[in-house]
Amino acid sequence: MAVCAVVAGFIGWRRATKPIYRRTYADVDVPEGMTRREYDRTIRRQRKRWRLFITFVYAIAGAVGGLMFLFFLARR
Repeated sequence: MAVCAVVAGFIGWRRATKPIYRRTYADVDVPEGMTRREYDRTIRRQRKRWRLFITFVYAIAGAVGGLMFLFFLARR
């Protein structure tokens, strides 16, 4: 179960890490009072927090999947 949680958490971490430093293709207007650099930093911080949440969700799903797999093996 722990192995499944770690593997799923790693997959979630990798999937959520890809778009952190990528800019959007559509040029988004920067809010007033912010420079482009500050806005990019804010977006990156939000995406990093989101990455932690995604990793946690993937790890929980992996643990549940591992538990279901163990129940399946025990039943046979």
